[in-house]
Amino acid sequence: MNGGSLLAMAGNGCVAMAVDKRFGSGPQMVNVVPRQVWAPHPNLMVGFSGLEGDVQSLSEELKMEIEYKRNRELGFSIASSGLQTDDDDDSNNDEMKGRRISPPALACLTSHVLYEKRGYYVEPLVVGLMETTRKPFLCAMDMIGAQSFSKSFICSGAASTSLYGTAEALWKPNMEPKELLECCGKVFQSAIERDCLSGYGILIYLITKDGIAEYDLASRND
Repeated sequence: MNGGSLLAMAGNGCVAMAVDKRFGSGPQMVNVVPRQVWAPHPNLMVGFSGLEGDVQSLSEELKMEIEYKRNRELGFSIASSGLQTDDDDDSNNDEMKGRRISPPALACLTSHVLYEKRGYYVEPLVVGLMETTRKPFLCAMDMIGAQSFSKSFICSGAASTSLYGTAEALWKPNMEPKELLECCGKVFQSAIERDCLSGYGILIYLITKDGIAEYDLASRND
């Protein structure tokens, strides 16, 4: 489809998600832009791999579903766009924090939307930290919404086969944020070097109790 790969790893009270920047049409390179991600709030993210048109449709569908639930006062909060969140303006507002959608709830919603709209060529990753325990949450899905949970790492996209093997060799439990960032970067860079449909730069999102930080890494550009 449009190529690209995603990898998410769990650490000690933190989660890292790496995405590449190659946007192509099969072997043809079209553009260099980070794979689409969405952050409903500073402790939760969704990454998308697959057909770009379906990625955009699924992303908008999820935003509308959460906005609808928020408007009905079911305790949900939504970001306007990108990684900017509603909570950023008033991070100490306890009421807003209590209205955030939880990682399991977003994973369930995403799974339901994928199954209802069967035919979306998208494999999303839902990652984040649980609100009270700060434990990592990792959930990968296939195109019809079948969920796969992990306490270590998940991946999707063109280089998923290489990513699984490299991650199994280098991942270890209870890594601190800095160590997790380095491990995720090494695994992702090593794997996409072996895949011609991924690469052209790496963007890593590190989720901690303080929010989401972005790190840009260089990679193969051929």
